Amino acid sequence: MLRLVYVLGSFSLYCIIPSQSFLVPYRSDLLRSTASLTTSPILSLVTLNAKSGKKKKKPKGNRICVNRQARRNFEIVDTLEAGISLQGTEVKAIREGKMNLQDAFVKPSKNGRSCTLMNCHIGKHTMSASYFQHEERRPRPLLVHKYEARKLLQKTEKSGMTIVALKAYFNDDNKVKIQIGLAKGKNVRDKRNDIKEREMKRETGRIMKNFRV
Repeated sequence: MLRLVYVLGSFSLYCIIPSQSFLVPYRSDLLRSTASLTTSPILSLVTLNAKSGKKKKKPKGNRICVNRQARRNFEIVDTLEAGISLQGTEVKAIREGKMNLQDAFVKPSKNGRSCTLMNCHIGKHTMSASYFQHEERRPRPLLVHKYEARKLLQKTEKSGMTIVALKAYFNDDNKVKIQIGLAKGKNVRDKRNDIKEREMKRETGRIMKNFRV
């Protein structure tokens, strides 16, 4: 009886020990495979792409915004390119497309040495704190020469013209520039003539498009 128990015990140990030794290489292979996955460049690229957030909305091309009502309500006599003095949050908001020139106009100083852009709306930057924010419609000084500011002042005082902001854009040096224009107000008759000319151009364009071979 004792011999039978001893034989059965030795047989059970013989069955258990090889099974444990048989599982050891498979465990090492699993550890190596998981380590290779964590250090692989493909997985790192996937994690980098997953961490990247949404892209900011930028204006298309160099153009920021256009004042369409200026050419509709005024007759542009002469144009001029001018720089503008901006704060940091204003530049960031402009890159997000939060600039509007619909009601903007230029006011020259009384001594004829500088010009100021009035009533131009630039929205607040979303990622800045309220303490560092700018005023949305604050007067912003334009960067023009003294003789240019003097000419603009003379034209507005003598001939009764107004200075309108036409469009804003980025130049080749990635700086914000504004195109301003000396303008005369249009009458109702002038507006009707412009509408007629616009409709005639559209009709001729349609006719030419249909008759192309």
